[in-house]
Amino acid sequence: MSSNLSALLSATFYEAGHRHVVELVHQRDEASRRRLASLDLSAWDAGGKLRAEVSVDPRDETLDLDTLLAGHAQGERLMVTFDARYDVRIFPYRPHHYAWLHRRGSASAPLYYAVNAVLGGVPDRIGATALNNFETYVFLRRPVAERYAVLVGNVSRFSTAEAQVFTYYVGGARLTQRVELGPKAHVEVALPEQHDGARLERVEVKALFRLATYVMGRHATSGDLLLYDHMFTYFK
Repeated sequence: MSSNLSALLSATFYEAGHRHVVELVHQRDEASRRRLASLDLSAWDAGGKLRAEVSVDPRDETLDLDTLLAGHAQGERLMVTFDARYDVRIFPYRPHHYAWLHRRGSASAPLYYAVNAVLGGVPDRIGATALNNFETYVFLRRPVAERYAVLVGNVSRFSTAEAQVFTYYVGGARLTQRVELGPKAHVEVALPEQHDGARLERVEVKALFRLATYVMGRHATSGDLLLYDHMFTYFK
């Protein structure tokens, strides 16, 4: 890779039957002719098998994942990674894409969210070099969904990822689930909505490096997505 380019890796998840559009709002500075140099998209099934690779025209403003990936999903969820190369003089803000998704035919409103950076997506020059990585998400006091889960994906090429998923409940109770994922593998971890009568208050994911993590909330009857959001990262 040219010394004049920097790299940033981000990830999201795709399911067939949803309109899922990603906005390529990279750090473009048209006046100085600084812009995205290249963008490669890859899609992986739950076991870490490559399903699709697409080189994207960096001049595009949006990507329709349903158009690009519907024929590759085969009824299952795919983890989608975005490998972006851009002018080194542009500060690598995170996240660097935004997206919206909506299940076709659903009466629920579309969801708008930020596509977050993952392993390899935090350059050393911004100081985020610690090993222990914590992702956290705080739920509203009045829940907006009836079934919650966390999507966890390992974007590493070679390393197995071990993670702990902690759920915290009003009053201080905590439950722990352990996850082990091979390279490019991903899983949905269900979150109990209550524990001993106390409601879910917060979820945390702890791992040695940054994983692809998103919180989902679904309507218990229709299955419509009511919540889809990236988790927030803390280094310690």
